[in-house]
Amino acid sequence: MGLDIHLKTRIDQRLMRPKDTEFIQNIQLVLLACLIGFGAGLASIAFKAMIHFFQGLFWRAGSILEAAAAQPWYWTVLIPALGGLIIAPLIYYGAREAKGHGVPEIMESLILRGGRIPAKVVAVKALVSSICIGSGGSVGREGPIVQISSSLASTLARWVRVKEKGMRTLVAAGAAAGIGATFNAPIAGALFAVEILLGEFGVASFSPIIVASVIGTLTNRIITGEDFAAFTVPKYTLISVWEIGPYILLGLLSGLVAILFIKTLYLFEDRFERLRLHALAKPVLGGLVVGVVGIKFPQVFGVSYESIEACLQNNVGLWLALTLVFVKIFATSMTLGSGGSGGIFAPSMFLGAMTGSFVGSVFHNIFPNSMSSPGAFSLVGMGAVVAAATHAPITAIIIIFELTNDYKIILPLMLSCIIASFLTVGLHQDSIYTKKLTRRGLRFKEGRDINILRSLHVRDFLSQDFQSFVHTEHLGHIINQALGGKHHSFQIVDAANRYVGCFSLNQIKNLMLEKEMLDALIIAQDLAVPDIRIDFNENLEQAMKVFGTTDVGEIAVLQDRRLAGVIKRKDVIEAYNHEVTKREATAGLIRKFKFAEQTQACEIGGGYKIIEIEAPEVFWDQTLKELNLKARYRIDVLLIKRKYPPLTITIPGADEIIRKGDQLILAGLDESLNHILAEQKGYP
Repeated sequence: MGLDIHLKTRIDQRLMRPKDTEFIQNIQLVLLACLIGFGAGLASIAFKAMIHFFQGLFWRAGSILEAAAAQPWYWTVLIPALGGLIIAPLIYYGAREAKGHGVPEIMESLILRGGRIPAKVVAVKALVSSICIGSGGSVGREGPIVQISSSLASTLARWVRVKEKGMRTLVAAGAAAGIGATFNAPIAGALFAVEILLGEFGVASFSPIIVASVIGTLTNRIITGEDFAAFTVPKYTLISVWEIGPYILLGLLSGLVAILFIKTLYLFEDRFERLRLHALAKPVLGGLVVGVVGIKFPQVFGVSYESIEACLQNNVGLWLALTLVFVKIFATSMTLGSGGSGGIFAPSMFLGAMTGSFVGSVFHNIFPNSMSSPGAFSLVGMGAVVAAATHAPITAIIIIFELTNDYKIILPLMLSCIIASFLTVGLHQDSIYTKKLTRRGLRFKEGRDINILRSLHVRDFLSQDFQSFVHTEHLGHIINQALGGKHHSFQIVDAANRYVGCFSLNQIKNLMLEKEMLDALIIAQDLAVPDIRIDFNENLEQAMKVFGTTDVGEIAVLQDRRLAGVIKRKDVIEAYNHEVTKREATAGLIRKFKFAEQTQACEIGGGYKIIEIEAPEVFWDQTLKELNLKARYRIDVLLIKRKYPPLTITIPGADEIIRKGDQLILAGLDESLNHILAEQKGYP
């Protein structure tokens, strides 16, 4: 009897353990969220203080607008350029992740690395963004605070060894706390995290985010004594039902402004990427151009909160508001495209305020007694452009509501935000955040499998192990060659190696008995099945779609319509498995494994090894793209450890330059790694 009771107790304990464990983990996340909220609140205060410090240092005034009006024009031009000159080496040698507006980098870490963000990002991002904003760069402070707070959360989560799902939640909690502390808007901060970063509203993930956002906001209020919103907003109300029409128009225009902003921003990024100028010089050029623009329109400098406030107080003229929409888009795109650092949230609010001021001024001038003042339209426009640019209407509505603490503006606000967001989603699939990820082959709403395949390119897995026939060859020759080889699929090309089609061994089996009779009648072109092909620059997701709709083992890869090679189904599967192994190794194994000797190796399964070596001389001053190790040897560079300055680069990008003295951690098959070891020792 006692044994039965003992067994029953053990069984009950085992049945209860998963629930108990889950409950304990949730409690742990909430407690950690409290620490993260406190840290994010302090970080927000410190970051704003740094911006004010550098602004005073560069402009010698509390207001950039006042300084620009009082000082000689050449100082207005040179100060943003000086800021670019200072931040360029800090980003280039310190942390490449600090460039740009930051939120896409957090989203990428959530997709590919389970929320792991390098700790060095905190210091570098805070420094370069505060210098960029303080010197007049046309960017906001919200994106940097989000990245700084998320990086702090990631560091804490790694330190206490939180599992991947919990780490994702805590990273989002850091972002929520940063937004909450910045705008004194805890609800908006939480919604920003779940709507933009996580895309889920589960209780287990939502609770720590709410806690962190509230703690972050309270920390900011208690230390600074500021218990009010970021802007001074007069009380607005819906005067007449006839205002609904102009607010609908404002929603449509806000959507178009957001699309123009997104397209211009990434157009400038592309132009600067192709510009034949050293990376250290590009931010200086961007600063010079923004400085020239600022001579006539100093409203575009910095976070531009003063200009937004002026709109809300009805102090911006109709035509100036319209002009500033386009000038601000240009200035922000120039700052970020050239390599500056800062957010796009404040520029989006600026664009919305100016768009709303323009629309409101037009209708208020025509119907002064039945239309609200332009300030009311500015307030609604702020929410509408933010909703459209970020594809996050709920966050935009709540953040404007928390800024006003007035329910009376909520109806036109909801209407304009939803219309603007609906229009932008319909005309432009990606938000201003997800556009950057899409360009890297990632889809934020997709699973890891799809994103991994999208991040790999066909050109890196090209195979020359195939058999082809000229389209005029006769059946008899084709059968003899096909039966005598090892292939089951065959490519058909013309005399200029242009792709015609393909055929399989099964297609010609029924023709073998009548080979002699049909030899003069059938040529290769008659067997061709067209359109089983893929472009040289496509990703492996597209290759898998072709494999999924056709029963072939290889697909023709075309470059300028010519057959460049084939990609095989088994190679795609192997590439996916290899990439999963590589990412898992980078995320976990490398942190634990210490290489005692220069070429000591570690088995990671599947025939793959990890080794650490000093970069061979033949690698020096070349980018990973130029070295092309993946295509040449099927080798991946997991990590670069740099001595001067001290820097660790995890899963480096194709444009990363290998320098003398770099330690490389490589993953690949033993035979492939031996080639690199031979090059390191100077063997041919």
